[in-house]
Amino acid sequence: MKTLKKPKIWLIILALLHTGPGVLIPYISMGGGAEYLSTILLFLCFTIYILYAVFSTKGQNQARLSVVICLPVLVFFIIGAFLKLEIMEVPVSPFSETILPIVVWTLPILTGVLNWNSIT
Repeated sequence: MKTLKKPKIWLIILALLHTGPGVLIPYISMGGGAEYLSTILLFLCFTIYILYAVFSTKGQNQARLSVVICLPVLVFFIIGAFLKLEIMEVPVSPFSETILPIVVWTLPILTGVLNWNSIT
């Protein structure tokens, strides 16, 4: 149970889910064309930031960085769901499909806030 309270585990899960089902599978299903490459590379940048937080920081710095990285994305999903925003004529986050991303991006934020002032 103590392991689940660490931002590191949730950031690793987030990086895996963001890279596989979140970026690579949609890119392959779109045909892997060059017109989508810039969007995919931008999304992969988030994975690099997440992996930096996982492997290059620890303790209080990791907790704070998990909040700083994940909170803007969570806000984006929530606003995108309510305002029905689109990127390249594709809905950003239809509300029924937004539940899992909201949960996955919220868990590192919660553990980061809980460990915000940790000394370890």
